[in-house]
Amino acid sequence: MNEDKFIQLADSTGSLAVIAPELGGWLLRYARPTAKRGLVDALHFSQAVADRHPKEMWAGNPLLFPMVSFNHLPGREHHYGWGGREFALGQHGFARRSAWNAVARSESALTMELTDSEATRAVYPFAFRHRVTYRLDGGRLHFEQVVENRGVGPMPFSTGIHPYFQVPLTPHGERNKCFVKIPACQRLTPDARHEQFTATAQAPTELSVAEDVAHTLFLGEFSKPELTLVDPASELEIILNWEGAPQHRYCALWSRNTEAPFYCLEPWTALPNSFTRAQPGEITVLAPGETFRAAMWMELREL
Repeated sequence: MNEDKFIQLADSTGSLAVIAPELGGWLLRYARPTAKRGLVDALHFSQAVADRHPKEMWAGNPLLFPMVSFNHLPGREHHYGWGGREFALGQHGFARRSAWNAVARSESALTMELTDSEATRAVYPFAFRHRVTYRLDGGRLHFEQVVENRGVGPMPFSTGIHPYFQVPLTPHGERNKCFVKIPACQRLTPDARHEQFTATAQAPTELSVAEDVAHTLFLGEFSKPELTLVDPASELEIILNWEGAPQHRYCALWSRNTEAPFYCLEPWTALPNSFTRAQPGEITVLAPGETFRAAMWMELREL
């Protein structure tokens, strides 16, 4: 892997972020200095995983577009239909596997751009411009997203992020003592084919990361669009807030198993198989020239 093409951001607090635009716009690192634990990485990073890009991207924060999760048609896995045509599109879309271009950069911020190409139009026949900005400010890492329909017809998509938060956050912590603070929301349970979801009201809770979420826990309709991953033994927490992304109505919680060194909190605009279910308001559809915007932030804090 050519690390010369990694871009490092820093701010006045000593916080840093590392991004690889050519590797799917992949945020590889977000770290912040702390009084008790020194410089702490909020995101899990594995060089072995990075070297396998674009396979098994179990590290950092991959970008999901133009589809979150998967979609299937009768007898055809990883396919979706639109406008009377069918297309093959892999898990989480192509953005995380595509080379992005850095279009603006400062010491503490980077803006990247992905546009349609012959390769993308073969599986997603739409003209688009997708820009993502990462910006450090006061130790907090901001994520800003702009998607523009540059075609002549309506453009459907879903989008999200997939941060792999480190658990525990430091060697002082214990994975099974970490937990996620979840506000009042709905728990969404899919049927076997993800063709329907059943919603159940859930009161505010603290979910242990020792609970198995390998099959993915889906939440939605949050009273406040914010989750907090707490590592009590390390005396640290990570806040993920997406109040600036109102179309991200859902969040997927996932980890490979109960011993994995990461735990994922993933704000999405849609649920799996959303093109087939065509739930009103779930698939985002932009008119020609229309723009979609979203803003989120994550912050590592001491308890």
